[in-house]
Amino acid sequence: MKKLIIFLLSVILTLNSATFAANEYTYSENEPKTYATERFENEMCEIRIFMWSTDGTGWYNNSGVVITVDAVDYGTVKLPHAFETFEGEETVLIPSGEVLFSWIGTFPTNYIGFEIYNTLGELIYTCPNYLPAGLFFTYQNECPTYADCLPISDFEGVYAPDIKQINLTWGAPESAYLTGFDIYRNDELIDHVSPATVSYSNDIEENGVYKYCVIPVYPFVCNLDQECFEATVGITSYNHNILIYPNPANNIIHIAGIDVAHIKIFNNIGQLILTQQHTNTLNVSALQNGIYFLSIETPTGHTTQKKLIINH
Repeated sequence: MKKLIIFLLSVILTLNSATFAANEYTYSENEPKTYATERFENEMCEIRIFMWSTDGTGWYNNSGVVITVDAVDYGTVKLPHAFETFEGEETVLIPSGEVLFSWIGTFPTNYIGFEIYNTLGELIYTCPNYLPAGLFFTYQNECPTYADCLPISDFEGVYAPDIKQINLTWGAPESAYLTGFDIYRNDELIDHVSPATVSYSNDIEENGVYKYCVIPVYPFVCNLDQECFEATVGITSYNHNILIYPNPANNIIHIAGIDVAHIKIFNNIGQLILTQQHTNTLNVSALQNGIYFLSIETPTGHTTQKKLIINH
C-alpha cells in the first residue's frame, strides 16, 4: 500500500509539472488568437502588431507572439499560414503594467517579421532577422484613461453672407494626448489642423445647407458628442406650409402647399444634383440613397428649403 501511495503521488506531481510546462506558452492551430476580455476600468489601451511574410506563405502554424501583462495572458498573435498571405495586423486590448513579449515556435530566418506599436501609435519594437524562443522584449505600458479623452469647449459658428464664408471658433481641451482637430463639412473630412488651432474659416462657392463639425483627435478611440454648426447659404428663408410626400421617397415626390416656379436638389455636400421648373411633381428615381436638400422658389421670388430622404 505504501508503494502504491508513493507511486500515485509521483504520477500526480508529474502531471502537474507537465500541465504547468504545457500552459507556459501554448498555441493551438484551431485557436490562433485567444485574447483575455478582462480590462482595467476606465483605461483605453492597446498594443498593435503589424506582421509580414516575405515569401507569402504566412507564419508557421506553431509560431506567434505571446503577450502577457503582469503575468496575465492577453493572447497569442500570428499571421495566418495560408497561400498568398503577405501581411496582416492585430490589435490586443491590454491594461497598464509590465508587458512581456515572447516568441513561440519556429522562426524561419528572413522569411517573416513584425513591428509592435503602443497605444499612442509609437513604434516600440522592430523584429530582427531571427528570434530564439522565449522572452524577447519588455515594455512598461501606461494607458490613457477616459479622463484624457476631452471634448472641445465654447464652440461657435458664424456665417458671413457678404463674402460667403463660414467662421468657426472653439476652446481646445487640456489633454496631453490631443493630436489636433478634424474639420468636417456635411460629414466629409475637409481638413486636419494642429492642437494649437482654435479657429477655422471656409469659403462656400455654391448655395445649399452646410453642417460644419469640429472633432478633437486622439491616438485612441474617443466616443465624443460632435460640436456642429449649420448654415443655409444663398437661400432666403420663407415660412410657408409646404408638404413634401412621400418622404422618405423612392420614385416620385409631390410638393403641396405652394406654387413651384423653380426647384433645385442639392446633395449633402452642397452639390447641385437636379433642377426643374414649374412643376409640383418630381421624379427622383435616379437619385442614390441618402439625404438631399430641396430649394423651392415661388413665382413671387420667395425661397424655402426642405430636407428629402431617398430610400429605394
